[in-house]
Amino acid sequence: MKKSKKFALLTGAVVGATAIAAHVMKKKAEKTTYEADLIEPIEKRKMGLYEKYGKRILDIACATAAIVVFSPLYLGVAALVKLKLGSPVLFTQDRPGLIGKDGKETVFKMYKFRTMTDERDENGELLPDDVRLTKFGKWLRNTSLDELPEAFNILNGTMSVIGPRPQLVRDMTFMTKEQRARHTAKPGLSGLAQVNGRNGISWEEKLDWDRKYIQNVSFAGDVKIIFDTVKKAFIKQEGITQDDMATAEDFGDYLLRMGKVDVDTYRENQAKAGEILGGKSIDKKDSSRIEKVEQSAKSQKYSVLMSLYKKEKPEYLRLAIDSMINQTVPPDEIVIVEDGPLTDELYAVLDEYPILHRVKNETNLGLGLALNVGLKKCKNELVARMDTDDCSKPERCEKQLLRFSEKPYLAIVGSHIDEFVGDVSNVISQRVVPTTTKEIYDYAKRRSAFNHPAVMYSKTAVLDAGGYADLKRNQDVDLFGRMQFLGYKAENIDEALLWFRSSDELAKRRKSWQNTWSYIATIRKFWKMGYSSFVDYAMVGIAQTGMYLMPVKLQNFVYRKFLRK
Repeated sequence: MKKSKKFALLTGAVVGATAIAAHVMKKKAEKTTYEADLIEPIEKRKMGLYEKYGKRILDIACATAAIVVFSPLYLGVAALVKLKLGSPVLFTQDRPGLIGKDGKETVFKMYKFRTMTDERDENGELLPDDVRLTKFGKWLRNTSLDELPEAFNILNGTMSVIGPRPQLVRDMTFMTKEQRARHTAKPGLSGLAQVNGRNGISWEEKLDWDRKYIQNVSFAGDVKIIFDTVKKAFIKQEGITQDDMATAEDFGDYLLRMGKVDVDTYRENQAKAGEILGGKSIDKKDSSRIEKVEQSAKSQKYSVLMSLYKKEKPEYLRLAIDSMINQTVPPDEIVIVEDGPLTDELYAVLDEYPILHRVKNETNLGLGLALNVGLKKCKNELVARMDTDDCSKPERCEKQLLRFSEKPYLAIVGSHIDEFVGDVSNVISQRVVPTTTKEIYDYAKRRSAFNHPAVMYSKTAVLDAGGYADLKRNQDVDLFGRMQFLGYKAENIDEALLWFRSSDELAKRRKSWQNTWSYIATIRKFWKMGYSSFVDYAMVGIAQTGMYLMPVKLQNFVYRKFLRK
């Protein structure tokens, strides 16, 4: 075969493989991209032929070339980040992108190399940026090497090589419609503002440069910006930070400091940004859910959901019900699902409380399905879960309602629990769970990120996620993991708000193969649907099998020594 034919075949194969890779990545990116529905639409701009078709070809060619040619640099920087800052190597952040058909911005995940540590104070809050930004992180930013992963954003179609630099969602909420016109062009790795001062110029100047760009998008202009970017970022190595700040000043903070917005407007726009970022995709349906959550939280009306099985003890049931009735903010209703026939003693306890909303299942459905039945009967948007053998602390629901009132976009608010034996005064351990949305999302890939009987959640969110599955064990792990994967946000209050009854019977259930296999199967399900990784699945399988093979005493020791506080 002639060399020309070989070259042609090789070129065709590379082009074809690149096109397929770009298409696959674009489809995957679409699953995590959502619309900023809570913001007013803006007028669309007519694109020229180059911007509409040619620009994408240039983007794919440049991104592919960068990834291939600089692959050793990618690996080297990733290794340094891992060594100096730890995992994760990549930092992802939701940024506003190109407007959709209805004139509202889409929000996509932008990738960067991590430049900050995760250092926290004694309360678990992240330390200020200037403390967490290391010398190595500053070097990455000054050389723009932290932005290398954005080549994958270009390849998946959420970004372009050249365009207005994607700002934060909280910046977007402060922009006028004229300033938001920058979003009628796909956001870029670099743009006119970046080659004319970057973060060394004012916000007004940056937005003016972006407006100038969208007025004349051309191939020649993009090529010139590419060369100017290389010269400024890599040859002159111009920094990106402002004055002595670790990160550039937010647009809203700038406007407030300059007296261009008042405090009420500032808070309103910041809250709007939080709501936009808070949903899996803030469409009209989820916006309605947020409104219902906010209304339920502020009116302090919530339901309590419990499922009762015939083997429960009457004295435990009475304690559980009393603990909910005696909340500092009492519930609007208590729904108890009688899951199959009960004992006379249990019926007698239920009869003591005429305020209960009792739902009867003719046969025992199991915890998950029984809770689904009861949840549909709850009249309030916010529902506090409760088991029939535990005891809620008096201020539990008041504190959870306050969190929902502050952050109505949340779908779940839980807490730590104090584990006791016999009497609530005999606390033997505490199960501590992650508290922030990001920590919960990562933690739930392998372990239960919530204490089920201590959560309060949005009824609409749970039902939209499909409710509890028909499982013998770990119904909560499965449900809350699916909700995390779907993008619902959650937090745990950083204190124990419930006393959880521990016993030998609980230890036996943990020891059972049914419980072990159920847990492994749940994480396998997460892996198959793309939430957990294979490594997560494998590690859970090894850990759970190891725990199953341990003697009960050793298993209890491991739980209390390593898995409890």
